[in-house]
Amino acid sequence: MFKESGNKIIVSADDFGISQKATENILNFVREGKIDRVEIMVSKNFSQEQIQTLLNSGIKLDIHFHLIKEKLDYWQDHPRKIDEGALKRIFFFLFNYLTGKIGIKKVEKEWEEQLNHFQKLFGKLPDGISSHEYIHFFPPYFKCVLKIAKKYGIKYVRFGKNLSRNSNIISIILNWLRKRNLEIFKEFAMESSDFMISSDWFENVHTEITKYPSGKQIEVVFHPELEDEYNTLDNSN
Repeated sequence: MFKESGNKIIVSADDFGISQKATENILNFVREGKIDRVEIMVSKNFSQEQIQTLLNSGIKLDIHFHLIKEKLDYWQDHPRKIDEGALKRIFFFLFNYLTGKIGIKKVEKEWEEQLNHFQKLFGKLPDGISSHEYIHFFPPYFKCVLKIAKKYGIKYVRFGKNLSRNSNIISIILNWLRKRNLEIFKEFAMESSDFMISSDWFENVHTEITKYPSGKQIEVVFHPELEDEYNTLDNSN
């Protein structure tokens, strides 16, 4: 169904390493050739065999920056529940930022450590950069990400050069942030897709893709740990 859209679709699978279920589901799709990019949350819980499977696949391996180290070990063996609404998550994010818990210097240090850890685990630098819950779109963090990318010679950043076409609350917020980040994105001359959308924003992501101009590059984000998104990807060509 993706091939029929007339666009160049980049299928990205988020949250490799956030839980055993996420890791195993993503590897299943990697073996089936249904994924173009894997977004990796560095974790001590990867097996060498799982790492080698990704390396042997030849697909793009991106680092998925995050600020949830305290939850990673728990989620390795427990079902992940997404029970907080977007506005609630945004409130806690801004509270932690304003109180200095996740200030710029701390975040830059943490993310550079994650990148170095990625390099040790995979024997290479990541092909691109994204982040858990799109927090790198937050303007102070976006500049931080671009600085890290430039320092290590990483060219691809999940961003989307153009605004997405829907009224989902997350998409609206990302479009607003995208406008504010566009100038510095162009200044750093980074690579990204023409559009970036997430499968959980729509009832039917395949139908939504057809609404975009033909010939454009669209990064479609999936979370294979979640049943609905797993089934959507499983039923795609």
